[in-house]
Amino acid sequence: PDGAWHNYYMPDATLENAKLDTNVCAYIGAGLWHHWLCTGDRPFVERMWPVVRRTLDWVLSLQLPHGPVLWAVEADGSRPWDYALLTGSSSIQHALRCGAQLAQLINEPRPEWLAAADRMAYMVAHHPEAFEPKERWAMDWYYPVLTGAVRGEQAKAHLADKWDVFAMEGKGIRCVSDEPWITASETAEAAIAYATSGDLSTATDLLLWTRSHRLDDGSYWTGIVYPTLERFPFGETSAYTAAAVILAADAITGASPASAVFTPRPQD
Repeated sequence: PDGAWHNYYMPDATLENAKLDTNVCAYIGAGLWHHWLCTGDRPFVERMWPVVRRTLDWVLSLQLPHGPVLWAVEADGSRPWDYALLTGSSSIQHALRCGAQLAQLINEPRPEWLAAADRMAYMVAHHPEAFEPKERWAMDWYYPVLTGAVRGEQAKAHLADKWDVFAMEGKGIRCVSDEPWITASETAEAAIAYATSGDLSTATDLLLWTRSHRLDDGSYWTGIVYPTLERFPFGETSAYTAAAVILAADAITGASPASAVFTPRPQD
């Protein structure tokens, strides 16, 4: 009823992870905006709008006064976790901007969502020390650019700073800096970040590097370990990986009406 949902649901309706994750919940703002851009299905937007409104308001109930959003709440909703994540707040501010555009579309403006997103983006771009340290993970490197929190020349410098840490030339992006674990989703998402920064050449290279994960049926191995070429998790192909590849291809080629969903907002 408050707009939140649990982190991981299994096909049999059981929960694998019951915590309430602000970032996971906020995704619906970006997802519905993307759906609208692709389909123009206004009745569906209107049907889903109450869900988006409750969810984003719930997410913002976990925003700290200086901008970041707490990562999660215990499964029973009783106790918020006591720290925020850089990747999570980067993604949430993007989802809030998408949600604000949906609100404008149906004539229920939510300027407070944009104000909250601006506070988050400022902290991501200028005070990364305000977030729980997660430098080992590639997402903390490219998500500030992918989501438009870091823009322009700062975005290009930001991506260049850790390219040698996370990129394995010709293979892809490590999900963590200290292991040769290449994941197609991180590689595709990094491609979106580079496309967002205006570097379509590097974005295209990264997208091409995901091809080693592609199976004949069009699915993608989640990860490959080098140099053994072991697949991880064992034998897994994942829908989120294929989705990231689709989004990257669209961001580079401009093939769909939603191809600019990750384009940064204009400079203030």
